[in-house]
Amino acid sequence: MARVLAICHVIAGLFGIAFLYDKFTYNTPTRLGADDAPQARFELVPASNYNAPVPARGIDIIFVHGLGSNPDTTWRARRCTTKLETSAVPKASEAPEHACQDVNWVIDFLPDDLRFDEVRQDIRLFFYNYDAYWKRDALPERLSTLGAALVGRIESGIRATNAERGRDLIFVAHSYGGLVVKKALVLARLDSSKSYITEVTKGILFLGTPHRGTTFSSWGWWQAQALRLRGSNPSILTDLEYDSTSLRDLHDEFARGNGGNIAVYNFFEQRPIRLAQLWFFKWEKFCVPESSATYGSPMTYNFGLSVDHYGLNKFASRDANYQFVLSKLRAVVFSLAASAKRTYAVPLKTVASYTQREGLWSELQNKIRISHANAPVPYAVAISGLGGVGKSQLALKYAETYKDRYDPILWIDASSTELLRSSFQRLAVELGLLETLGTKQASALMDDSAIRLVLKWLYDRTEADGEWLFIVDNADDLSIGVQAVIPKGPRGTVLITSQDELSPKLLTGNCEHIKVGTMSIPESAALLLHHIGHYLDPIPENVTTDCKRVVHNLGYHPLALDLAGAYIGNNADPESALTQYLDDFTRHRDELLQMDHFQGLLPTEKTVWTVWDTTLHKIAGDNPHLQPDLLLAFLAHFPGPVIQDETIRLAALGLTQCDCVPETVREGFPAVLQGILSTDDGGWDSFQYRQARDIMLRYSLLKQVGTYWFGVTMHPLVKWRALKVIPKEEIPQWKEWFTTIILAACIQMGEQIEQGDRHGFLQDLVTHLPPTSELLPPQLSNDSTYPSISEMMMQLTLMQLFIGQGKWDEVERISRWQVQANKSKLGANHTSTLQSMVFLASALRNQGRLDDAEKLLEEIIETSNTGIEADGTIRLRSVAILALTLSGQGRYHEAEKLEIEVMETRKAKLGPEDLETLTSMSNLASTLWHQGRWVEAEKLLTEVVEKHKAKLGVHHPHTHQSMSNLASTFKKLGRWDEAEQLEREIMGMNKAKLGVSHPDTLNSMARVILILKERGRGDEAAKLYLEGLGSLVSGLQTDGLWDIGEKLMINQLGESRAKSLLACLRKHHTWILSDSNNVSRLSGKSKEIAYAKNALTKSPFSEIIPTGSLEHESCMDFVRPNIDEETMTCQWKLSRPQRLLPASGPCLQANSFSRIEG
Repeated sequence: MARVLAICHVIAGLFGIAFLYDKFTYNTPTRLGADDAPQARFELVPASNYNAPVPARGIDIIFVHGLGSNPDTTWRARRCTTKLETSAVPKASEAPEHACQDVNWVIDFLPDDLRFDEVRQDIRLFFYNYDAYWKRDALPERLSTLGAALVGRIESGIRATNAERGRDLIFVAHSYGGLVVKKALVLARLDSSKSYITEVTKGILFLGTPHRGTTFSSWGWWQAQALRLRGSNPSILTDLEYDSTSLRDLHDEFARGNGGNIAVYNFFEQRPIRLAQLWFFKWEKFCVPESSATYGSPMTYNFGLSVDHYGLNKFASRDANYQFVLSKLRAVVFSLAASAKRTYAVPLKTVASYTQREGLWSELQNKIRISHANAPVPYAVAISGLGGVGKSQLALKYAETYKDRYDPILWIDASSTELLRSSFQRLAVELGLLETLGTKQASALMDDSAIRLVLKWLYDRTEADGEWLFIVDNADDLSIGVQAVIPKGPRGTVLITSQDELSPKLLTGNCEHIKVGTMSIPESAALLLHHIGHYLDPIPENVTTDCKRVVHNLGYHPLALDLAGAYIGNNADPESALTQYLDDFTRHRDELLQMDHFQGLLPTEKTVWTVWDTTLHKIAGDNPHLQPDLLLAFLAHFPGPVIQDETIRLAALGLTQCDCVPETVREGFPAVLQGILSTDDGGWDSFQYRQARDIMLRYSLLKQVGTYWFGVTMHPLVKWRALKVIPKEEIPQWKEWFTTIILAACIQMGEQIEQGDRHGFLQDLVTHLPPTSELLPPQLSNDSTYPSISEMMMQLTLMQLFIGQGKWDEVERISRWQVQANKSKLGANHTSTLQSMVFLASALRNQGRLDDAEKLLEEIIETSNTGIEADGTIRLRSVAILALTLSGQGRYHEAEKLEIEVMETRKAKLGPEDLETLTSMSNLASTLWHQGRWVEAEKLLTEVVEKHKAKLGVHHPHTHQSMSNLASTFKKLGRWDEAEQLEREIMGMNKAKLGVSHPDTLNSMARVILILKERGRGDEAAKLYLEGLGSLVSGLQTDGLWDIGEKLMINQLGESRAKSLLACLRKHHTWILSDSNNVSRLSGKSKEIAYAKNALTKSPFSEIIPTGSLEHESCMDFVRPNIDEETMTCQWKLSRPQRLLPASGPCLQANSFSRIEG
C-alpha cells in the first residue's frame, strides 16, 4: 500500500511538473503557427521589384539575419514622434499624442542612399531568410547545413544565368548570420562549381558577429535543454561557446580563403545589454564583446557603435550610427561600381603629346548630351575637318575620359569596307557574340554575320543596361556603306569622325555637328614643347621664339606639329635641333614633310604627305569631268590668303575681252582651267567652278570666308600638298598659266578702276600677283626685243594697281624698267620715255626721296620745253608733281606758283569740270591751307566738293577725300558744326555703302570721334569709339579670318585692361562672342583677353587706349579722357588682314589735309 501510495505521489508529482512545464512553456512561439511564422519566405527575398533581364554587371547586397530571427523584425526599428513635434503650429491646449511607425532601413533608406552621380551602377538588395529558430518545433539545423543552404539559394535564386554570375556580392550580416556567411563562403570555395561565389564576394559588413563565440551561449544552451520537450534545437547553440574549437577552425578557413580580397568591416557594440535592474543596481552584460566581434587581418577594419547588440542592426532614422555603417557600405559599392569590368573595345589611345583644346572639348561635351527623342539613336555628334587636325584624337579623348559613363565603348575603322568588316568581327568576339574571328566574308555589308550580331545586340539594350558609345572613325568615304552599319538603339551614343562635312547626314535623325580647324598659337606651341620641353627647365626665351616660328611654318596643323616635334625631340640636343629644323624647313621643306622615319613608332601611320591621299584620290576618281584635284592645284598657286570668286570672274572676262592675251594662249589652257574660266553672253559661267569648289569645301580642303568679295582660303600645308598633284615637268607651264590669268584679271580690273565700289577689291587682287621681278623681262640689251603693246599695257595696269595700293617700290621697279627699255629703243627724248620718267619721279616722291624726285622732274620739264611734245601734257603733269614735291619740302610759295599755273592751264585746255582740273584745285587749296590761308582754301574746296559730287557721285573716294579736306578747313576756321556735319555725312554714306566694318567707314568714324573730343563731348566720343571697335571685331568674326588675325596680333594690352574693355564692348555688342568656333581658336591666357587683344591692337585707336587701369563700371569713364588728336592715325587699314596698306599710303587723318596726286 505504501508502495502504491508512493507511486501515486510520484505520478502526481510528475503530472504537477508536467502541468507547470506546460504552463510556463506553452506560450513559447512556434514557427508552425500562422501568427508566429515569418511573413517572408525561406529564401532570398528581393527588397524591391527588379526589372528583367538582369544586367550582367552590377552588385547584389544580401542581408542575413541572426539566430532565431527573420527579415521581418531584424532590420526593423520603431520610430515614435509626438503630435506636437509633427505639427507646424501646435496649440497651447493640445496634449502630446504619440505616433509610431516601423522603419525598415534596408527598404526605406538604402535605395536612395546608395545612388552615385559619379558612376553608373546597378544594385539589387536581398534579404536571406533561413530557419534558425531553436526554441520550439525547431529544425535540426546546424551551421554547416545553414551555410550550404545559403550557397544553394544564391546559386539557384540570383545566379541562375552566366550573365548573373559576373555580378559582385556584398553581405551585411547580423550576429549569428555572419557565421552563416563565413561558412557559406568556405563551402563554396571548396566546390569548384560554386567557387565563383567566393570570387565575386567583394565586401562583408559583420554587425556584432561572434567570431569567437558569446558568453550568452551557455544560457541559451540551458534554455534549449529545458525546451527539449517542445522540440528545441540545443545543437545549434553548441557552436557558439566562447573560443570553441569549431569557431576557431571556421575562422581559420575563412581567413585562408579570403586572402585579403574581401573588404571586411566588423562593427561591435559599445553598450551592454541590461538584464535586470533593482533600484540603482543594474545587471548588464555584453552579448558579443569586442574581443569576439573583431579580429585583425588584411582588408579588415573594426569599428564600434554606441548601441547594444540589438541596436547594431536597427536604425529608426538616419542618425550618426546609420550614417557610419552606410559610409562603409558606400565605400565598397563605389569602389566596385567605379572599377567594374566594362567593355572598352577601342584599340587606339590618345597620343602622349595630346594637347587639350578647351573650346573644342567644351563644345563636344555640350553637344554630345543634346538628346534627340525621336531619332534612331538619342545622342549623336559628327566631327568633321581637314585631315590631321585631331578629330580622332578628340573622339578618343572623350572615350577615355568617360569610360565609366558608357558600357560598352566600341570603335570601328570606317576607312574602307575591309576595315569595317574586320572591326565588327573584333567587336563581336569582344562582346562574346562570336567565339573566333571569321574568315569568310559576305558579299554585302549587311549580310555579314558579325555586323548583324553587333547591331542587334546594341539595339536590344534596355534601361537595365548601361549607355553604350559607338565611335565611327575615319568615315571619309561615305559611299562604301557606312550609313547602313551605324547602330541604333535607345541606350546609344554615336560619335563620327570624318573629313566630309556631310557626315552628319549619316544619321537619319538629328545629329550635332562640330567642325575642327587648326590649333591656336598657344595650343600649337604647347604641342611642340611637349616633345622638347621636358629636356629644358626652364624653357629659354629663344626656344619659345623658335617654337612659334615652327608652328607658324606648319600652319598650326596638329599632325604636322606632332611629327615635327617627334623629329626634333629625338635629337640629343633638342634646342639646337629646333634651330636646325627651321633652317632645314627653309631649304628642304619637301623632304621634311614627306619623311616617315617614325613609321611604326608613333600611333599614327600618316604623314603630312599621305594624310590627304585618300581624299584627293576619291574626289578625283568620283568627279573626272570636274577634275577638282587639278583645280585645287591651280588655286594653290594663289599666294594671297583669300582667293575671291571675283578674281576668277575678272580673269574669265579679261581673257575673253582683252586683246593683250592672244587666243593661242587661251586655247593652250588645260580643260579644267577652260571650264572654270568659261563665259556665256558676256558674263562668267561659274557653274563648273562652283561644282568643283563645293566638293573641296565638303572635305575641308578649302574653307569659305565671308569677305566683301566672297572667296575661299586654303591651309598652307594643303596648298603645298596640292601643288604636288602637278607633274614636275609641267610646273613651269602651270606658273605661266597662273600669271596670265591673274594679269588678265588685273587688266579687267583696270578698266573698272574708277568705279567707287571697286577700290576695296584692288587691295585684295594685288596680293595674288607674282613678284614684279617675275613679270618683267630680263635685263635689256641692244639685242633685246622691245616689249609689245600688250606687255606695256599690262605693266601700266600693274602700276595703276600698285599706285592704288601705295606700293611705290613696285611702281619704281616697273617704271625704271620702262625708262631703260624706252631709252634703249626709242631714245631719251621720246614721249614714251618721258612718260615712264614721270611715273618714276612720282614713285620716288611718294617714298620720301624728294630730292631725287625734284631732280628727275626738272630734267623732264627741261626736255619737254624743247618742243618735242605737241600738247604739253607730260610737261604739265611733271609740273604738278614737282609742286607736290616742293610742298613736301615745305617750299609752299614755290609750290603755289606752279599749282596756279597747272590749274589755269587745265581749266583752259580741259575745262573747269574735268577731274584733273579739280585735282589741281584741290592741291592748290592744300598749299594755301598749309600757309594758314584757310579762307582762300575753303573757297576752292567748296567748289571742288560740289563738282566732285556732280562728276563722280557722292560715294566716290575722291569725293569723300575732298569733303574731309573741307571739314579740316572748317575746323581751322572754327566752324565746328559744319566740320562735324561733313564728317558725319561721310561716315553715314560709308556705313550705308560699304558696311560698318569697312576700313573707310572706320576711318571716317575716327575723324568724327576726334571732332567730338575736341568739342568737349566726351560721352558721345566714347560711345562712338565703342561702336567702331565693336564693328571691327564683328567684321573680323564675319570674315572668318582668325588664323590671319591671330598671326598679326600685337600684344599691346595688359590682362586687366583687356578684360575691362572687353566687358564694356560686350555691353554694346552682344554678338561679338557668339561664334564658339572662332572664339575657341584665339590665343592668350583666356579667350576673352585674346579676343580683346586681337580687336584692339589692330584698331585705329590702338594708340589712344587708356593707359591706366580699366576698373570703371562705365565704358565712357575710361574712354573719354584719353582720346588724343595727335595719335589718331589710319591704323584701321589693318582691320582686315588681307588688305594691308603701307604706312606711306594715302591716309585720311582727322586734323590734316590730304592731297590727290593726278
